[in-house]
Amino acid sequence: MGRKAVGPVCCIKEPSKHLSMYSTMVIEEPKQQLIAADEDAPECSYCSVRPPCLQRFARPAFFVVVVSMFLFADSFIVGVIQGTITTTEHRYQFSLGQIGLLMAGFSVGGVIGNVLVILFFSKPDTNRPRLLGICSLMSGLATFVEIIPQFIQDPYVPAGFEATNDTEDAFQQVQMLCMADKSGADCTDQPAETVSPNQVAFYIMLSSTLLEGAVVMIMYPTVYAYISENTTPKHTAFYTGVWGAVSGLSPVAGIFATAAFLGLWVDFYRIPSSAVPVTPEDRAWVGAWWLGYLVAAILYVLPALPLFGFPVVMRKSCTNAEGSDSVSGDDGDTENKSGTQFPKGETSSGSLSTLWKVLKNRDCMLTCLSQGGASLLVFGYGAFVPKYLEIQFEVETRLADILTGCLLAPAYAVGFMLAGSLVKRFNIQYRGLVSLSCVALALGVAGLTANVFIGCPNENVAGVFTPYKGQSQLDLEAPCNSDCECSLSAYSPVCDGHGITYISACHAGCQLVTEQNHEYGNCSCLATGPTNLNGTLLAVEGACDSHCISYAPYLVLLTAVLLFAQFAQLMRFNIVMRCVSSAERPVALAILYLAGLIATIPASYMFGALIDTACVGRQQTCYGQGACFLYDKVWYRYTFNGVALGFAIICLGSMLIVWKFPSYTNKDANDDVKGNENEASTHNQQI
Repeated sequence: MGRKAVGPVCCIKEPSKHLSMYSTMVIEEPKQQLIAADEDAPECSYCSVRPPCLQRFARPAFFVVVVSMFLFADSFIVGVIQGTITTTEHRYQFSLGQIGLLMAGFSVGGVIGNVLVILFFSKPDTNRPRLLGICSLMSGLATFVEIIPQFIQDPYVPAGFEATNDTEDAFQQVQMLCMADKSGADCTDQPAETVSPNQVAFYIMLSSTLLEGAVVMIMYPTVYAYISENTTPKHTAFYTGVWGAVSGLSPVAGIFATAAFLGLWVDFYRIPSSAVPVTPEDRAWVGAWWLGYLVAAILYVLPALPLFGFPVVMRKSCTNAEGSDSVSGDDGDTENKSGTQFPKGETSSGSLSTLWKVLKNRDCMLTCLSQGGASLLVFGYGAFVPKYLEIQFEVETRLADILTGCLLAPAYAVGFMLAGSLVKRFNIQYRGLVSLSCVALALGVAGLTANVFIGCPNENVAGVFTPYKGQSQLDLEAPCNSDCECSLSAYSPVCDGHGITYISACHAGCQLVTEQNHEYGNCSCLATGPTNLNGTLLAVEGACDSHCISYAPYLVLLTAVLLFAQFAQLMRFNIVMRCVSSAERPVALAILYLAGLIATIPASYMFGALIDTACVGRQQTCYGQGACFLYDKVWYRYTFNGVALGFAIICLGSMLIVWKFPSYTNKDANDDVKGNENEASTHNQQI
């Protein structure tokens, strides 16, 4: 179970796109020596085998294709995670707080991976292609570990049913009637275990997410360092754009694939579909959630073999197209030739001085605060949008996944593209960037405010939201069913025909099933309702119609909110780039990245635990409380959207301070540009 949604993976991918800026190096060697190095450059090889037919692939373009396969898998699984939240919740009786912890595991693993990169894998002599190949294999292994519980546990028994030995009818429905011999799950045959199988599954999945998060964090900076060392900055920027497009579109593929897989029964390879008495439209249905992870694991492993074959240095990277003596230089990039080179003798005191200057930069710190709030909002709130659609608007699970993939995922890409186009087309200056960021965030706040009031009312569930007849207090046990010994092992609602829903036929006091098999008779708790020929009150299977409004207004507003959020994110990146000097830029970007990463760690757990507070009915299992089957929709709507609105206001407030009381102006930016031009002129004269 896992990330980002939309979630938690994006938080460790996005900042690494800028690592390529820091790996530019100028080699002051004679051109003859470079040519000799080109002739002796390592080739595509596996151990000592160097097939001539493979040497044509030792080029950056083919490396980009191979890495795109990995990035597709890494973003594909984002859609899988987002689309299987409800399914894994019911399959393993997880709370949403536990689901949030699994997602947070990716971010925690990302921090561990970041430390490993700094301590062990950032050395110049690191064999990066080999490291990338190992990371590819480890990512596939970590993803496969996540689905191990599916194959080591017994077949899943849907709620309200019990397993049989009949191959043609694998499950038999438990009649949850008043005074029935068995009105719930039979736990007498269960072994006295201290830890339930579902808890074992949770720890296996948590270890998987930690491992995958660490491996992916090692992969990303290594990829950008390798490509930047073997091509020019101009080409590096283009390749980064290609990878960004792949990462932005593949979650949609993951969501659609998940929607298709959930149409298969979770144990279809063990139990034929004809023997399963429920359909994908039923609440008790649990689809094949694990198939999406299996596909992602295979996709992760595919790039490993070609990655192992790439040379440490590519042939064509020793000289650029113009014959410039640089590994990743660009004739047209004045700043890279002058302002971004760090002196070899820079001391730790100089680094601390640079860090202190950035920390004192009010504009930079407020922008990083805004980035942290936005990351918490996107990766916490955004991860549970499909779940919100299911509960608030009673949207079927697969449809909720499809709607999320069709509308919300493209909003991310459109927001980035729109912001980038405006900045490039109109050459927007520093003050304009701050203003546009404030406008986008203000529109996002307005959209979230409206969504607080768009939703459905609670159903009239007896004993939960409305009292039983003759009672003034809310309690599931009333005089009419006090002798029924009703169970909460399953949510099997029945309707009295007048808008009152009961959790089960037992809770309605019903003592028999009619010949139609969808109606229950002799229901002592019903005040009024349909009757049979004998005048006995009947309850109809299924919850009463809640007359819920359409989810379209909510989705339209949320799509706009996420578009504005991504628009503001690119503006924040440009603001940080411009409010510091070129020497301070790497430190400022690292702090911006760190703010987003730290915010994503508690994001999913925070919103998952928040949703749990709206739960008013949990399934009872032989090992204690299980998944939630009934929510307070009104409280859910106010808390879920209200907390998101609070973080959006923090983001907006931070940028408004930067706009109203700027510590950096367009004049400062112009002075920096002139300074860079003077440095470039001096550098050219020295050459």
